[in-house]
Amino acid sequence: MPAPSAAGPALSASDAQACRALLDALPDEIDPGVRRRPVDGADGRAAAWGDPPVVLQCGVAASDRPEEPAQVNGVLWSVRDIGAGYRWTTQDRVPAVAVDVPDAYPNVAELVVPLADPVSQTVPLATPTP
Repeated sequence: MPAPSAAGPALSASDAQACRALLDALPDEIDPGVRRRPVDGADGRAAAWGDPPVVLQCGVAASDRPEEPAQVNGVLWSVRDIGAGYRWTTQDRVPAVAVDVPDAYPNVAELVVPLADPVSQTVPLATPTP
């Protein structure tokens, strides 16, 4: 799993604002002992918790292989095995948000639960295509 960083595609002003609002709303702890930590190159798009880090990135590209979505507290996520863990990517939000959870955590879904409410409160729903 890569070290926490904030690199990603350029964002529109409204997407950048949503990402900043999301990062401000994120919890300090996502599980007992899994506390928020600094992120290299933080530009309002990434957050991390624990060691090894659970990494949230805002403004990522949509999943290139959207799987059947998992709904967590009203947010639809595509969940994909990425080898050293799982990537949860929102399917119903713009900008898209991804959370990488290393295999070291046995309770993968439980680590995403405390992140779903801040996502739903700060990142707008995607406009459905006709």
